[in-house]
Amino acid sequence: MITREISNCDLRQIYDSGQCFRWQPQTDGGFVIPAMGRRLYVTQRENVFAFDCTQEEFEQVWWDYFDLSTDYGAIVQKVDPGDPYLTAAVQYGAGLRILRQDVWEMIVTFLLSQNSNIPRIRKNVQDLCALTGGEIPTPQQLAALDEATLRTLGVGYRAKYLLEAGKFFAAYDPQQLRNLPYEEAHRVLRDCPGIGPKVADCICLFGLHHVDAFPVDTHIRQILSAHYPDGFPLERYQGCAGILQQYMFYYDLQK
Repeated sequence: MITREISNCDLRQIYDSGQCFRWQPQTDGGFVIPAMGRRLYVTQRENVFAFDCTQEEFEQVWWDYFDLSTDYGAIVQKVDPGDPYLTAAVQYGAGLRILRQDVWEMIVTFLLSQNSNIPRIRKNVQDLCALTGGEIPTPQQLAALDEATLRTLGVGYRAKYLLEAGKFFAAYDPQQLRNLPYEEAHRVLRDCPGIGPKVADCICLFGLHHVDAFPVDTHIRQILSAHYPDGFPLERYQGCAGILQQYMFYYDLQK
């Protein structure tokens, strides 16, 4: 067990923010996090975190996973003080971070996220993983399933998209996406049946850490209509627009 003091990080806020769907909350307030082929138990007491792992694993895996090289306090300071909505959003979700997650897991989970809600997505992901021993099925495993089996999980029309994604990424290693710039990665993702612009942006943001990806779903569309009728100032926030989108999404979701 190692401890670290980390600012601008709140496990509960991250869990509730709609970017990770396999975290397992524990009765003591901590979380078991299955990610990157490992399982981490982590607890938080204010700004002090306890990680049940070795120093080497923390430095090689979890430091990047929690994006600890990024100064989120500095990002908050960039917010235009004349923007009351965004100012309130970053204050409300001050513990949010954009996790650096596995890109294939993000492809699967955000395909399941379409026209759904966070509790249902978590249940769908859990049931899908149960088919293949508790982990996200590989593209090959997913492609080998049949639509009827997937539909028994309650995923509805998304079953077809999961199968198509399995076939597509069995032929194209999703890890190759990490070597592509945002626009090209976005284009390749949209070549996969079932992945539209919003899902592609979610994958780019949460799986490839392209922090200028700005997913627009129902929540964000309503925010833009109410508070940014002339469009969100993406140019002003180049290099962190996707991070600010997450503050806005979480604020709207919780409020």
